[in-house]
Amino acid sequence: MLVKELLEEHHVTLNPTDTITQAWKMLANEGITGAPVVTETGQVVGFLTDGDLIQACMPSEADITIYDEIMENMDLPAPFLMHLRNMRIEHAMQTEENIITIDQSEPVLKALALMYQYKLRRIPVLDGNRLIGTISRGKILSDLLIDRNLREA
Repeated sequence: MLVKELLEEHHVTLNPTDTITQAWKMLANEGITGAPVVTETGQVVGFLTDGDLIQACMPSEADITIYDEIMENMDLPAPFLMHLRNMRIEHAMQTEENIITIDQSEPVLKALALMYQYKLRRIPVLDGNRLIGTISRGKILSDLLIDRNLREA
């Protein structure tokens, strides 16, 4: 079976200029934990996960002026939160060089192997360089363990 046969055509995409707040609302409303980040022309330039959002919420030691205060009080100050809420996701996402994609003509088991190897929940599916959907662990497992059995019955 090929990836294109389990393609989730309804896929959420984010724009690099979306704010972290906008991105989280979109992910939460869709009930997903990550989505490809694409430009206006449809080019995949990154991927954003809930883990990336958590990482963005953590102050870095490089910001030493507030790091000690945050670690002592165990709370984020209002100016930091305001900055965080308005931060564009291009500053928090995994960039194009670091994301795993798969071509629609690849076998489903290759997608599953990539998900296992890189601990991914979903992978953007491409037709050449164009995003055409995503494939998820849930979709693959449903096909392998449930749907295929129903088709064979």
